[in-house]
Amino acid sequence: MNKIALVFLLLTGFTLSSSAQFFSHPKWDYLWDQKAHEKGQIHFSYGYGQPRLDAKLFDYQKDSIDFRVVGIGPFFWKAEYGLSRKLSVMLSASYILYKSEWKRMRPDPFYTFDLPFAYGTTLHDISANLRFNYHLFVNKEFDVYLGGGVGYNYFINKDFTDYSPDDTLFKSQFKLPYPVSYEMSFGVRYFFLTRTAIYLEAGIGKSLLQGGFVFKFRHRKRL
Repeated sequence: MNKIALVFLLLTGFTLSSSAQFFSHPKWDYLWDQKAHEKGQIHFSYGYGQPRLDAKLFDYQKDSIDFRVVGIGPFFWKAEYGLSRKLSVMLSASYILYKSEWKRMRPDPFYTFDLPFAYGTTLHDISANLRFNYHLFVNKEFDVYLGGGVGYNYFINKDFTDYSPDDTLFKSQFKLPYPVSYEMSFGVRYFFLTRTAIYLEAGIGKSLLQGGFVFKFRHRKRL
């Protein structure tokens, strides 16, 4: 009787093991990887940078009365895919809103003397870069990397004044730079949760420093 029970148990175990192998699909077997970067991982991130590298864009009017430049951004959005344990490819986009203002002495329509009137330019700076990251050090919590890329820069600018809408003498003389965007940076990510990190980058681009959040998505298990 014991031999029969033993044979039955062995047959049952073999059948269950065969069924599990038959119904399992290794190609669709996912796991939550414990490393901060790995082949096949997808990262989405957003951040904010400072200081803005905007001084050279508005040099023509810098000696005008009460000249100033204010801005919002740059805001950064990134999507990254791990090509290998050391290399990843990324699409990086940014947006900045600039507003430059200055005063100009012009004859007032109702008086015989000159008064200061406001002039200015608004600028929307939009860029998208194809970038590659090389990961120098990776463990469960930290990812240290070097990155660089080039892309396209799109500008939308518009002049304004409160002197007269038909002021034909008004020209901001704003010269748009070449529509080429680039970035090079050194960065660190710290995963304080399994799938959520903060990041900090320093380098050349739309700003000298930027920081924000990274969200990591699970990837296919490497066989």
